[in-house]
Amino acid sequence: MKNGILALILGSLTFAALAESSQDDLVKRGEYLARAGDCVACHTSKGGAAFAGGLPMATPIGTIYSTNITPDPATGIGAYSYDDFQKAVRQGVAKNGDTLYPAMPYPSYAVVSDEDMKALYAYFMHGVAPVGQPKPGERHSLAAVDALAAGDLARDFCARRESVPA
Repeated sequence: MKNGILALILGSLTFAALAESSQDDLVKRGEYLARAGDCVACHTSKGGAAFAGGLPMATPIGTIYSTNITPDPATGIGAYSYDDFQKAVRQGVAKNGDTLYPAMPYPSYAVVSDEDMKALYAYFMHGVAPVGQPKPGERHSLAAVDALAAGDLARDFCARRESVPA
């Protein structure tokens, strides 16, 4: 009986260690992918904390500021589920439904595999320190942004219709 309990305890500890090792590997892969994708370039303001956003991007419709992608639940993506995260990266739609275009080039990330997306999510949720930094107020023409978003939605809808078998 003692041997059975000891085996059960050792098995549980081994499983927990493997799960932790697997999570660590996923976070490391996500870090590699975030570096390869150069996420820090757009999501870090000059002199700011890594991935805390706030980088101004001058566009023809006004200045747009990059978002905080640290796991801070109030000002970053800490309250994002995996589905919220992948939708933002692949479709350019934030958790609250706002469109992230034109600043977020989501079509470039739409082809990221599920495994890589899960690794990126693990990295941003467990490998990046949360930073409570609100996004500066944006100054742009909302009508122009809405027009761009409407065009993107129409393009995406048409692309999806073309890919559905008749």
